[in-house]
Amino acid sequence: MQLPIERIEVMPLDIVPARKRKIPTGALLYGGEGSWIGRPVLVRVCAGGLSGWGEVRPVNPFVGESAASMFATLRDFYGPLIMGRNALDIVGVLRDCENHSPGNPAALGALDMALHDLVGQALEVPVHTLLGGAVKDSIPMEWSLGLSDEKTMIDEAVMACEKHRVPYLCVKVGPADRIDEDVRILTAIRKAVGSDVHFGLDANTTYDPVNAVRLMQRLADVRITYFEQPVLGHALNDLRWVYDRANTSIMADESVRSLSDAAHVIEAKACDVIATKIYKVGGVRRCREIAIVADASGMRVNCAGVANGSYIEALAGAHLCASVPNHAFGAEFLMGLPSACEDPIVKNQPIDAKGGICNVPQLPGLGCEVDEAAVKKHSLSHAVVTA
Repeated sequence: MQLPIERIEVMPLDIVPARKRKIPTGALLYGGEGSWIGRPVLVRVCAGGLSGWGEVRPVNPFVGESAASMFATLRDFYGPLIMGRNALDIVGVLRDCENHSPGNPAALGALDMALHDLVGQALEVPVHTLLGGAVKDSIPMEWSLGLSDEKTMIDEAVMACEKHRVPYLCVKVGPADRIDEDVRILTAIRKAVGSDVHFGLDANTTYDPVNAVRLMQRLADVRITYFEQPVLGHALNDLRWVYDRANTSIMADESVRSLSDAAHVIEAKACDVIATKIYKVGGVRRCREIAIVADASGMRVNCAGVANGSYIEALAGAHLCASVPNHAFGAEFLMGLPSACEDPIVKNQPIDAKGGICNVPQLPGLGCEVDEAAVKKHSLSHAVVTA
Protein backbone atom coordinates (compact mmCIF):
# COMPACT_ATOMS: atom_id res chain seq x y z
CA MET A 1 0.00 0.00 0.00
CA GLN A 2 1.28 3.44 -0.92
CA LEU A 3 0.30 6.72 0.69
CA PRO A 4 2.61 9.37 -0.83
CA ILE A 5 3.03 12.55 1.19
CA GLU A 6 1.69 15.40 -0.95
CA ARG A 7 1.75 18.48 1.24
CA ILE A 8 3.00 19.67 4.62
CA GLU A 9 1.83 22.80 6.42
CA VAL A 10 3.60 24.36 9.41
CA MET A 11 1.82 26.93 11.59
CA PRO A 12 3.08 28.51 14.82
CA LEU A 13 0.01 29.51 16.83
CA ASP A 14 -0.50 32.58 19.01
CA ILE A 15 -2.02 30.56 21.84
CA VAL A 16 -0.77 30.84 25.41
CA PRO A 17 -1.98 28.35 28.06
CA ALA A 18 -3.96 29.77 30.94
CA ARG A 19 -1.58 28.19 33.45
CA LYS A 20 1.92 29.68 33.26
CA ARG A 21 4.34 27.57 35.23
CA LYS A 22 7.67 27.92 36.98
CA ILE A 23 10.07 25.00 37.30
CA PRO A 24 13.25 24.84 39.42
CA THR A 25 15.45 26.02 36.51
CA GLY A 26 13.28 29.11 35.97
CA ALA A 27 9.90 30.37 34.84
CA LEU A 28 8.65 28.97 31.54
CA LEU A 29 8.74 31.74 28.97
CA TYR A 30 5.81 33.32 27.11
CA GLY A 31 6.12 36.51 25.11
CA GLY A 32 3.43 39.11 24.62
CA GLU A 33 0.70 39.09 22.00
CA GLY A 34 2.09 38.17 18.60
CA SER A 35 5.32 36.78 20.05
CA TRP A 36 6.65 33.37 19.05
CA ILE A 37 8.10 32.76 22.52
CA GLY A 38 6.38 29.86 24.26
CA ARG A 39 4.05 29.24 21.35
CA PRO A 40 3.02 25.82 19.97
CA VAL A 41 3.77 24.73 16.42
CA LEU A 42 1.06 22.88 14.50
CA VAL A 43 1.96 20.50 11.66
CA ARG A 44 -0.37 19.12 9.01
CA VAL A 45 0.69 16.25 6.75
CA CYS A 46 -1.60 15.59 3.75
CA ALA A 47 -1.84 12.42 1.66
CA GLY A 48 -4.61 10.59 -0.15
CA GLY A 49 -7.25 13.15 0.78
CA LEU A 50 -6.46 12.81 4.49
CA SER A 51 -4.80 15.19 6.96
CA GLY A 52 -2.68 14.14 9.91
CA TRP A 53 -2.10 16.68 12.68
CA GLY A 54 0.68 17.12 15.22
CA GLU A 55 1.38 19.88 17.74
CA VAL A 56 4.21 20.58 20.17
CA ARG A 57 4.88 23.55 22.41
CA PRO A 58 8.65 23.61 23.06
CA VAL A 59 9.25 24.02 26.79
CA ASN A 60 11.83 26.73 27.51
CA PRO A 61 13.92 26.55 29.61
CA PHE A 62 14.03 22.75 29.25
CA VAL A 63 14.69 21.94 25.60
CA GLY A 64 17.00 23.80 23.23
CA GLU A 65 14.35 24.36 20.57
CA SER A 66 11.93 27.24 20.16
CA ALA A 67 8.83 27.76 18.04
CA ALA A 68 11.00 29.62 15.52
CA SER A 69 13.55 26.81 15.24
CA MET A 70 10.81 24.19 14.96
CA PHE A 71 9.15 26.19 12.19
CA ALA A 72 12.41 26.49 10.24
CA THR A 73 13.37 22.84 10.70
CA LEU A 74 10.00 21.56 9.51
CA ARG A 75 9.74 24.03 6.63
CA ASP A 76 13.32 23.93 5.33
CA PHE A 77 14.58 20.43 6.17
CA TYR A 78 12.07 17.79 7.25
CA GLY A 79 9.27 18.88 4.91
CA PRO A 80 11.26 18.89 1.66
CA LEU A 81 13.12 15.71 2.68
CA ILE A 82 9.99 13.57 3.04
CA MET A 83 7.86 14.98 0.22
CA GLY A 84 6.59 12.11 -1.92
CA ARG A 85 7.63 9.47 0.62
CA ASN A 86 5.20 6.75 1.64
CA ALA A 87 3.58 7.95 4.87
CA LEU A 88 3.09 4.35 5.98
CA ASP A 89 6.86 4.03 6.28
CA ILE A 90 6.74 5.94 9.58
CA VAL A 91 9.97 4.55 11.03
CA GLY A 92 11.97 5.08 7.85
CA VAL A 93 10.70 8.63 7.35
CA LEU A 94 11.42 9.65 10.94
CA ARG A 95 14.87 8.03 10.99
CA ASP A 96 15.85 9.84 7.80
CA CYS A 97 14.69 13.16 9.27
CA GLU A 98 16.61 12.58 12.49
CA ASN A 99 19.76 11.60 10.62
CA HIS A 100 19.45 14.58 8.29
CA SER A 101 18.95 17.24 11.00
CA PRO A 102 19.59 15.72 14.43
CA GLY A 103 18.98 17.46 17.71
CA ASN A 104 15.46 18.68 16.94
CA PRO A 105 13.23 16.37 19.00
CA ALA A 106 10.32 18.82 19.37
CA ALA A 107 10.09 19.37 15.60
CA LEU A 108 10.48 15.63 15.04
CA GLY A 109 7.84 14.93 17.70
CA ALA A 110 5.26 17.14 15.97
CA LEU A 111 5.93 15.42 12.63
CA ASP A 112 5.79 12.01 14.34
CA MET A 113 2.32 12.81 15.72
CA ALA A 114 1.06 13.99 12.34
CA LEU A 115 2.33 10.86 10.56
CA HIS A 116 0.76 8.53 13.11
CA ASP A 117 -2.51 10.46 12.92
CA LEU A 118 -2.50 10.27 9.12
CA VAL A 119 -1.66 6.56 8.94
CA GLY A 120 -4.16 5.68 11.67
CA GLN A 121 -6.90 7.37 9.66
CA ALA A 122 -5.80 5.65 6.44
CA LEU A 123 -5.89 2.23 8.13
CA GLU A 124 -8.95 3.14 10.24
CA VAL A 125 -7.24 2.25 13.52
CA PRO A 126 -6.29 4.31 16.61
CA VAL A 127 -2.66 5.40 16.97
CA HIS A 128 -2.18 3.06 19.92
CA THR A 129 -2.82 0.16 17.53
CA LEU A 130 0.13 1.38 15.43
CA LEU A 131 2.23 1.34 18.62
CA GLY A 132 1.36 -2.27 19.41
CA GLY A 133 -2.14 -2.02 20.83
CA ALA A 134 -3.80 -0.72 23.98
CA VAL A 135 -2.96 -2.76 27.06
CA LYS A 136 -5.36 -0.88 29.34
CA ASP A 137 -8.73 0.82 29.12
CA SER A 138 -8.00 3.76 31.43
CA ILE A 139 -5.07 5.95 32.44
CA PRO A 140 -4.51 7.36 35.96
CA MET A 141 -3.72 11.06 35.97
CA GLU A 142 -1.09 13.18 37.70
CA TRP A 143 -1.03 16.91 38.37
CA SER A 144 2.34 18.64 37.95
CA LEU A 145 2.60 21.38 40.56
CA GLY A 146 4.95 24.23 39.62
CA LEU A 147 6.98 26.39 41.99
CA SER A 148 5.39 29.39 43.67
CA ASP A 149 4.85 30.76 47.14
CA GLU A 150 3.67 28.34 49.81
CA LYS A 151 0.00 29.38 49.83
CA THR A 152 -0.31 29.24 46.04
CA MET A 153 1.24 25.78 45.89
CA ILE A 154 -1.00 24.45 48.66
CA ASP A 155 -4.12 25.94 47.05
CA GLU A 156 -3.25 24.45 43.64
CA ALA A 157 -2.55 21.04 45.19
CA VAL A 158 -5.92 21.07 46.95
CA MET A 159 -7.63 22.13 43.70
CA ALA A 160 -6.00 19.29 41.77
CA CYS A 161 -7.01 16.72 44.36
CA GLU A 162 -10.55 18.01 44.97
CA LYS A 163 -11.56 19.14 41.46
CA HIS A 164 -9.68 16.61 39.35
CA ARG A 165 -9.37 13.81 41.94
CA VAL A 166 -5.86 12.97 40.79
CA PRO A 167 -4.27 9.91 42.40
CA TYR A 168 -0.78 11.37 41.77
CA LEU A 169 0.65 14.79 42.55
CA CYS A 170 4.15 15.77 41.36
CA VAL A 171 5.63 18.76 43.20
CA LYS A 172 8.56 20.79 41.88
CA VAL A 173 11.40 21.22 44.38
CA GLY A 174 14.74 22.98 44.30
CA PRO A 175 17.26 24.35 43.98
CA ALA A 176 19.00 22.71 46.91
CA ASP A 177 19.50 25.91 48.91
CA ARG A 178 15.73 25.99 49.55
CA ILE A 179 15.62 22.52 51.10
CA ASP A 180 14.02 23.82 54.31
CA GLU A 181 11.28 25.54 52.28
CA ASP A 182 10.73 22.41 50.20
CA VAL A 183 10.31 20.30 53.34
CA ARG A 184 7.90 22.81 54.85
CA ILE A 185 5.76 23.08 51.69
CA LEU A 186 5.64 19.32 51.07
CA THR A 187 4.66 18.68 54.66
CA ALA A 188 1.91 21.29 54.45
CA ILE A 189 0.59 19.92 51.16
CA ARG A 190 0.45 16.38 52.57
CA LYS A 191 -1.54 17.65 55.51
CA ALA A 192 -3.90 19.58 53.22
CA VAL A 193 -4.66 16.80 50.71
CA GLY A 194 -4.60 13.79 52.99
CA SER A 195 -2.88 10.43 52.86
CA ASP A 196 -4.43 8.82 49.78
CA VAL A 197 -2.61 10.85 47.10
CA HIS A 198 0.76 9.58 45.85
CA PHE A 199 3.50 12.23 45.95
CA GLY A 200 6.33 12.69 43.50
CA LEU A 201 9.18 15.21 43.65
CA ASP A 202 10.82 16.79 40.60
CA ALA A 203 13.98 18.83 41.04
CA ASN A 204 14.73 19.29 37.32
CA THR A 205 18.47 18.69 38.00
CA THR A 206 18.79 21.41 40.72
CA TYR A 207 19.73 19.32 43.77
CA ASP A 208 23.19 18.00 44.56
CA PRO A 209 23.43 14.30 45.53
CA VAL A 210 23.94 14.80 49.29
CA ASN A 211 21.04 17.21 49.71
CA ALA A 212 18.82 15.06 47.49
CA VAL A 213 19.26 12.17 49.92
CA ARG A 214 18.78 14.50 52.89
CA LEU A 215 15.53 15.76 51.38
CA MET A 216 14.16 12.24 51.02
CA GLN A 217 15.16 11.40 54.58
CA ARG A 218 13.50 14.53 55.95
CA LEU A 219 10.31 13.72 54.03
CA ALA A 220 10.01 10.17 55.38
CA ASP A 221 6.72 11.00 57.15
CA VAL A 222 5.34 12.64 53.98
CA ARG A 223 5.74 9.34 52.08
CA ILE A 224 7.24 10.11 48.68
CA THR A 225 6.47 7.73 45.80
CA TYR A 226 9.29 8.89 43.51
CA PHE A 227 11.99 11.53 43.09
CA GLU A 228 12.46 12.73 39.52
CA GLN A 229 15.83 13.93 38.23
CA PRO A 230 17.38 15.20 41.47
CA VAL A 231 20.82 15.85 39.92
CA LEU A 232 22.35 17.10 36.66
CA GLY A 233 21.32 15.11 33.61
CA HIS A 234 24.81 14.08 32.51
CA ALA A 235 25.91 13.13 36.03
CA LEU A 236 24.98 9.45 35.97
CA ASN A 237 27.41 8.61 38.77
CA ASP A 238 25.63 11.15 40.99
CA LEU A 239 22.23 9.77 39.97
CA ARG A 240 23.41 6.25 40.79
CA TRP A 241 24.75 7.50 44.17
CA VAL A 242 21.33 8.92 45.01
CA TYR A 243 19.52 5.81 43.74
CA ASP A 244 21.67 3.52 45.90
CA ARG A 245 20.67 5.52 49.00
CA ALA A 246 17.07 6.29 48.11
CA ASN A 247 14.04 5.25 50.11
CA THR A 248 11.83 5.70 47.04
CA SER A 249 11.85 5.27 43.25
CA ILE A 250 14.27 7.46 41.29
CA MET A 251 13.16 8.69 37.86
CA ALA A 252 15.56 9.89 35.15
CA ASP A 253 14.19 12.69 32.96
CA GLU A 254 16.82 15.16 31.73
CA SER A 255 19.28 12.25 31.70
CA VAL A 256 17.35 10.61 28.85
CA ARG A 257 16.83 12.59 25.64
CA SER A 258 17.45 9.72 23.22
CA LEU A 259 17.39 5.96 22.89
CA SER A 260 21.16 5.84 23.45
CA ASP A 261 20.77 7.92 26.63
CA ALA A 262 18.27 5.34 27.88
CA ALA A 263 20.76 2.57 27.22
CA HIS A 264 23.47 4.45 29.15
CA VAL A 265 21.18 5.08 32.14
CA ILE A 266 20.16 1.43 32.22
CA GLU A 267 23.80 0.29 31.97
CA ALA A 268 24.74 2.65 34.83
CA LYS A 269 21.91 1.26 37.02
CA ALA A 270 21.21 4.85 37.95
CA CYS A 271 17.41 4.70 38.42
CA ASP A 272 14.39 2.42 38.22
CA VAL A 273 12.08 4.64 36.11
CA ILE A 274 12.71 6.65 32.92
CA ALA A 275 10.62 9.67 31.91
CA THR A 276 9.89 9.78 28.17
CA LYS A 277 8.36 13.01 26.89
CA ILE A 278 7.15 13.35 23.31
CA TYR A 279 8.84 16.72 22.72
CA LYS A 280 12.04 15.63 24.48
CA VAL A 281 12.86 12.37 22.67
CA GLY A 282 11.23 12.94 19.27
CA GLY A 283 7.69 11.59 19.27
CA VAL A 284 5.45 8.73 20.37
CA ARG A 285 7.37 6.17 18.31
CA ARG A 286 10.66 6.91 20.04
CA CYS A 287 8.96 7.01 23.45
CA ARG A 288 7.55 3.55 22.78
CA GLU A 289 10.99 2.27 21.74
CA ILE A 290 12.54 3.55 24.97
CA ALA A 291 9.75 1.85 26.92
CA ILE A 292 10.56 -1.46 25.22
CA VAL A 293 14.28 -1.15 26.02
CA ALA A 294 13.45 -0.28 29.63
CA ASP A 295 11.02 -3.19 29.92
CA ALA A 296 13.69 -5.61 28.69
CA SER A 297 15.85 -4.41 31.59
CA GLY A 298 13.13 -4.74 34.22
CA MET A 299 12.63 -0.98 34.34
CA ARG A 300 9.48 1.14 34.06
CA VAL A 301 8.78 4.38 32.23
CA ASN A 302 6.61 7.44 32.78
CA CYS A 303 5.30 8.84 29.50
CA ALA A 304 4.07 11.83 27.54
CA GLY A 305 4.60 15.20 29.29
CA VAL A 306 2.31 17.94 30.63
CA ALA A 307 0.79 18.95 27.23
CA ASN A 308 -0.14 22.31 28.77
CA GLY A 309 -2.96 23.81 26.70
CA SER A 310 -2.65 21.35 23.78
CA TYR A 311 -5.41 18.79 23.27
CA ILE A 312 -3.59 17.26 20.28
CA GLU A 313 -0.49 16.65 22.39
CA ALA A 314 -2.66 15.22 25.19
CA LEU A 315 -4.33 12.84 22.73
CA ALA A 316 -0.93 11.66 21.53
CA GLY A 317 0.08 11.14 25.15
CA ALA A 318 -3.03 9.07 25.84
CA HIS A 319 -2.39 6.79 22.85
CA LEU A 320 1.21 6.36 23.98
CA CYS A 321 0.38 5.61 27.61
CA ALA A 322 -2.33 3.15 26.59
CA SER A 323 0.24 1.12 24.62
CA VAL A 324 2.89 0.90 27.36
CA PRO A 325 2.58 -2.09 29.72
CA ASN A 326 5.45 -0.97 31.99
CA HIS A 327 4.08 2.53 32.65
CA ALA A 328 4.78 3.85 36.16
CA PHE A 329 2.66 6.21 38.24
CA GLY A 330 0.23 8.72 36.69
CA ALA A 331 0.33 10.44 33.30
CA GLU A 332 0.70 14.22 33.49
CA PHE A 333 -1.05 15.33 30.27
CA LEU A 334 -4.07 16.44 32.31
CA MET A 335 -3.28 20.11 31.59
CA GLY A 336 -4.07 19.47 27.92
CA LEU A 337 -7.50 17.94 28.57
CA PRO A 338 -10.81 19.86 28.37
CA SER A 339 -11.55 19.47 32.08
CA ALA A 340 -8.40 21.49 32.83
CA CYS A 341 -7.93 23.70 29.74
CA GLU A 342 -10.01 24.24 26.59
CA ASP A 343 -8.07 24.14 23.31
CA PRO A 344 -9.54 26.60 20.76
CA ILE A 345 -8.40 24.69 17.66
CA VAL A 346 -9.99 21.28 18.38
CA LYS A 347 -13.73 20.73 17.87
CA ASN A 348 -14.34 17.36 19.53
CA GLN A 349 -13.50 15.82 22.91
CA PRO A 350 -12.97 12.06 22.54
CA ILE A 351 -11.09 11.84 25.85
CA ASP A 352 -11.14 13.65 29.16
CA ALA A 353 -10.28 13.02 32.79
CA LYS A 354 -13.05 12.10 35.22
CA GLY A 355 -12.33 11.23 38.82
CA GLY A 356 -8.60 11.34 38.15
CA ILE A 357 -8.83 8.79 35.32
CA CYS A 358 -8.63 9.37 31.56
CA ASN A 359 -10.33 7.09 29.04
CA VAL A 360 -8.35 5.58 26.16
CA PRO A 361 -9.06 7.14 22.73
CA GLN A 362 -10.75 4.82 20.23
CA LEU A 363 -11.22 6.92 17.06
CA PRO A 364 -8.96 6.37 14.02
CA GLY A 365 -5.65 8.22 14.15
CA LEU A 366 -5.29 10.55 17.10
CA GLY A 367 -9.04 11.16 16.96
CA CYS A 368 -9.04 14.95 16.80
CA GLU A 369 -11.22 17.18 14.60
CA VAL A 370 -9.26 20.36 13.96
CA ASP A 371 -11.13 23.64 13.46
CA GLU A 372 -9.32 25.09 10.45
CA ALA A 373 -10.99 28.49 10.83
CA ALA A 374 -9.65 28.70 14.39
CA VAL A 375 -6.19 27.63 13.17
CA LYS A 376 -6.23 30.43 10.61
CA LYS A 377 -7.32 32.92 13.27
CA HIS A 378 -4.47 32.01 15.64
CA SER A 379 -1.68 31.39 13.11
CA LEU A 380 1.39 33.58 13.40
CA SER A 381 2.72 32.31 10.08
CA HIS A 382 1.89 29.59 7.57
CA ALA A 383 4.46 27.66 5.57
CA VAL A 384 3.46 25.19 2.87
CA VAL A 385 5.80 22.52 1.49
CA THR A 386 4.81 20.70 -1.70
CA ALA A 387 6.61 18.80 -4.42
